[in-house]
Amino acid sequence: MAVDLENLPEIGNRSASDILELLARPFKPEVIRSRRIGGKDVRYLPITAVVERLNKSCNVWSFRILEREMIAMKLNRWDDQAKKSQPRETMVFTVVGELTIPELGTRCGLGVQAIDPGGAEDLLKGAPADALKKAAGLFGLWAPVD
Repeated sequence: MAVDLENLPEIGNRSASDILELLARPFKPEVIRSRRIGGKDVRYLPITAVVERLNKSCNVWSFRILEREMIAMKLNRWDDQAKKSQPRETMVFTVVGELTIPELGTRCGLGVQAIDPGGAEDLLKGAPADALKKAAGLFGLWAPVD
């Protein structure tokens, strides 16, 4: 049964099925962003859009970080000068986050962010944001897929 968007139950009075349907609604094309990674354009959903959708869809929700770790990995990283991927040891920041929507339960997501010199602020935002996006996706929040 489709949610009646004209007569949407107020926040606090939404059923689990209302919340699931609202989370699964596609995002407007102008919300979806793109960036170049490894020589390819990759589409993604900004964390602000995910948080806004959770706020507008759920009666209440919470997110917490369960684990975080910094590890060294050998990754293929794009080399602009060589115009190809090159193996390189890289530090990676990982976060396991837990999203709880009381009517639906709890889901966990893993966020990973490669650490580039001078990019510490991004890793502190990127890995937790990815963990939240992945956990929200397990509740049916639509995200672009390439």
